[in-house]
Amino acid sequence: MELATAVVNSPYATVAAAAAPCVRGESETRGNSAVDEGEIRWTQATKYDGLRKHSITEWKRFRTINIPADTAITINDLEFRHYSANDGRGSYCERHGATAATDYIYLNKYLLDGHSKDEPRMRQNIVVHELGHALGLCYKADTVDSALRKDVSTKHVPTAVDHANYKKLWG
Repeated sequence: MELATAVVNSPYATVAAAAAPCVRGESETRGNSAVDEGEIRWTQATKYDGLRKHSITEWKRFRTINIPADTAITINDLEFRHYSANDGRGSYCERHGATAATDYIYLNKYLLDGHSKDEPRMRQNIVVHELGHALGLCYKADTVDSALRKDVSTKHVPTAVDHANYKKLWG
């Protein structure tokens, strides 16, 4: 019985979940993503490479969209950067939307190195959350079990709801 409970409570549990709607009239569309031809090519090392690697590993578990590093002969779709400001945000995803344009995930050093430096799951959630946006996923209500909630979360891996929304968008 303990094993069954552990599997259900696992972040990788195969328990089916329904896709959750977006908040504030947002929508999830492929056009709102950094995905280009089934992949997101990323570049730019930051001091948060461990968080970036964690996030990419977690989203790649869904296997539809490939998230490889950029090379000398490919076009960069997404760049990870950091900034420092007491602006109330841990990060944000900046979309440019044009063909061959680079989108950005900005990680806030002020929050990551200060406020949440001793909270590894919150730090991981920040990058998992923003990469979810780069994949075209929108904010979910704070009552939804999702890494894409608007409020601060310790969901350090995409949840079953996130997987359902990802599959709805990308198959």
